Amino acid sequence: MALGLGVPLGIIAGYFGGWTDAIISRCTEALLAAPFLILAIALAAFLGPSLTNAMIAIGISATPIFIRLTRGQVLSVAAEDYVESARAIGLSTPRILRRYIFPNVLPPVLVQATLTVATAIIAEASLSFLGLGQQPPAPSWGSMLNMAKNFLNQAPWMALWPGIAIFMVVLGFNLLGDGLRDALDPREH
Repeated sequence: MALGLGVPLGIIAGYFGGWTDAIISRCTEALLAAPFLILAIALAAFLGPSLTNAMIAIGISATPIFIRLTRGQVLSVAAEDYVESARAIGLSTPRILRRYIFPNVLPPVLVQATLTVATAIIAEASLSFLGLGQQPPAPSWGSMLNMAKNFLNQAPWMALWPGIAIFMVVLGFNLLGDGLRDALDPREH
């Protein structure tokens, strides 16, 4: 959701500028005024406890990151000579966006997407731990940790394995993001 909404809004804001950019940027800044997890908790509490509502809350909370990143990348790419040349020869705006802007914006967005997946996993576990995410008996690492907190003295391994699982998956996505950044960075080649 964050990627599908944030990237198009960022492209529109960065490429067209003017009042469109001002409106999108002010809305983005308003969402960024609240910390990611606090906004996700507030939205999940408002929407009600369920996995779907938790994912909607996390998606809305992560969207401003993609809008801001994409907008910045579009502003940078749109100022390049080859984009100005494409405008000068009369290429249509959709073609310029599809052929020149989007492919050059994609690598940093993909890296951010992998890092956001890791953040979303932690956020979902946090929401489930608080009772705002996936509801028992459906499995969720956060709800497993919530259940395990009652048995820490008798069975500490109940908290250990979900915690290790969260750690390993988040570490894996962070390493994937680092690897993608290294592979897709044109300055490294």
